[in-house]
Amino acid sequence: MNTKDRIVVESLKLFNEQGERDITTNHIAAYIGISPGNLYYHFRNKQDIIQSIFGKYIDHMRSSFQLEAVNDNAEVFLQQYCDDVFESLWQFRFFHSSMPGILLRDETLHHQYLAAHGLLTDRAKMAVSKLNKDGIIEIDDHDIDDLVELMRVVGSFWTSYLMANSVNQPLTELEVYRGISKIIMLLWPYATTQGKVRLNPLREKYEALSKP
Repeated sequence: MNTKDRIVVESLKLFNEQGERDITTNHIAAYIGISPGNLYYHFRNKQDIIQSIFGKYIDHMRSSFQLEAVNDNAEVFLQQYCDDVFESLWQFRFFHSSMPGILLRDETLHHQYLAAHGLLTDRAKMAVSKLNKDGIIEIDDHDIDDLVELMRVVGSFWTSYLMANSVNQPLTELEVYRGISKIIMLLWPYATTQGKVRLNPLREKYEALSKP
């Protein structure tokens, strides 16, 4: 791994461990074990590093939540959707924990974020519509947008909710998995009798993963 890529990878790790707001480029250089001058050779400032990390986040979003499974099996897509949401929340947890502040200070990132999440919202709507068509859930078509929006809110802001409701407690994978369980529970009231049978293994999977 070259130095530039290493700076991005290690900065993401540091931000996830300690948050982004109070970390400086000197902190990053010391964490990696390089000189500040070496860091500045590759990045002008911390915001440049954040933009590179954000590029990886956007790439992850665009490569995840693929539509192929929707056309074949909406349950498979739902499991993939939940797995991909978890991966996004955990791998980029510093971003989800500080999302409004990061986006409001960088208009370019904000537009990239909106474009990526618009794509993900459309994919989620297709999946929920397929669940409805296949009789797994029963929901009026005009309510699908609201349900998907709630799913996106939980997926995007679960970590910031956890951070706001704890003091000096590190975020754990168990807590992130608990957020995925909440997404499934948003669907549960709409599940048909047969749908509950088909969705229950997924629900049980994430409930188990959210427990010590």
